[in-house]
Amino acid sequence: MMASNAKEESSKATRNQTACRRCGECCKRGGPALHEPDMEFIRAGAIPLNCLYTIRPGERAYDNVNGGLFQVTTDIVKIKSHEGSSACVFYDDDDKACRIYAHRPLECRLQACWDNSALEGAYTGERLSRKMILENSEWLRDMIDAHEARCHFEFIHHYVEGREAGDLASADELTEIVNYDVHFREIAVSKGNMPSDLLDFLLGRPLAKILQDQFGVKINHS
Repeated sequence: MMASNAKEESSKATRNQTACRRCGECCKRGGPALHEPDMEFIRAGAIPLNCLYTIRPGERAYDNVNGGLFQVTTDIVKIKSHEGSSACVFYDDDDKACRIYAHRPLECRLQACWDNSALEGAYTGERLSRKMILENSEWLRDMIDAHEARCHFEFIHHYVEGREAGDLASADELTEIVNYDVHFREIAVSKGNMPSDLLDFLLGRPLAKILQDQFGVKINHS
């Protein structure tokens, strides 16, 4: 009963709220997705590319506005979280403040826990993609295409379904794709001199991790 009353009081306080209390709760739930108006902050260097990661088409993601998981149809480029935490990498927990507040992304500027209507209106619109961000880097766009040609989630879904149906060839294909992803990343770093902390943005998160976390499939890659 006491827990229920506390929840009701919290909900009432939010309804009566008209300004940010700097509690940091929205920042602790993870970094925002980036939209076209945020491109100016990337160009200015206020949001470095090594602080971003990409949820690729076909992955599953949590809907921060409506709740629940959905399958992504286009790139969703997001700001990373602190290591071992869900909090946005730019959130300073000691000061309960954003380290890039003057250059905070659109979703952060629209965030209002007492009224989500503005955020809901912009949530799915004008999202930035990797290729939009890399507008002046043709070779990096080509690199993304080469990776997607082998590691697209259309293939992943197909082979996961086959594996679950007992098809050994599908299981082998999944292993091959994961190995390709691993080696592609290694070559990008060793041969292409690519900083390793850029790979989650350029190529998305490692396939082996996504397969385990989202599909319950563990692949022992070589």
